[in-house]
Amino acid sequence: LGPSGSGKSFFTNHMVRQYYEQGTHVLLVDTGNSYQGLCELIHRKTGGKDGVYFTYTEDNPISFNPFYTEDNIFDIEKRESIKTLILTLWKQEHEKPTGAESVALSNAVSDFISLITQDKSIVPSFNSFYEFIKNEYRNNLNEQNVREKDFDIDNFLFVLQPFYKGGEYDYLLNSDKELDLLNKRFIVFEVDAIKDNPVLFPVVTIILMEVFINKMRRLKGIRKMLLLEEAWKAIAKDSMAHYLKYLFKTVRKYFGEAVVVTQEVDDIVHSPIVKESIITNSDCKILLDQRKYVNKFDSIQA
Repeated sequence: LGPSGSGKSFFTNHMVRQYYEQGTHVLLVDTGNSYQGLCELIHRKTGGKDGVYFTYTEDNPISFNPFYTEDNIFDIEKRESIKTLILTLWKQEHEKPTGAESVALSNAVSDFISLITQDKSIVPSFNSFYEFIKNEYRNNLNEQNVREKDFDIDNFLFVLQPFYKGGEYDYLLNSDKELDLLNKRFIVFEVDAIKDNPVLFPVVTIILMEVFINKMRRLKGIRKMLLLEEAWKAIAKDSMAHYLKYLFKTVRKYFGEAVVVTQEVDDIVHSPIVKESIITNSDCKILLDQRKYVNKFDSIQA
């Protein structure tokens, strides 16, 4: 935590470079090109083998496939990530799913994963998931006499339609090119161009966290770091509190670290999700020059 002018970017660049030099895999989600210089330095130093810089633009958007796995294994981290992603597409910022909706979504994801692991002719993607919900899963719900008020499948499909083929964001979750970043040790995703987009920003942030989770579960015995600049604000919402808490508690078991960087003390003080999901699961807290907030120390301490 450090206000503007406190040397936050300078310190963070120095810290992540030290981690990298010690062999850590570092993945950064940035909004402001703070790490472009360091990334280019590492890129030159390694002869292009490392230091990967992705910039999200309208002409060259970052696209993914959340249902892709190299080994066709969907462990608990992968399943949680998929459920959280779909929940983010479905529910608005302060809208919590009901118990019945959570169960229906969990069952839908589990049933689809079972289908694609058994039937290799189905190409895993958001498109095929959407079609599964529209057809097979709808029939399952009818057979179980699930009421519309418990899970409104038509509303679910309507809200997710922009991400299905022909929709405004159909490119985002249906990539046929898999990002092979497992062995890249320094990766920066620059998402400043979409930080004010309430639809794309949280979705892209979750997908990038999934890239880290893939490293986390597969690179055993190797230190990993996920660093979120202002991007963490995109996912600090009620519907994601459970996922954030799970991530911050789990990452340590895999020899990993999750770091959030912010300049506004109010972001921390006034967000119960940050307090409960992030701060209580963060043993290390770095505070830079806080003189600007001298009158807020009592509320910060509380």
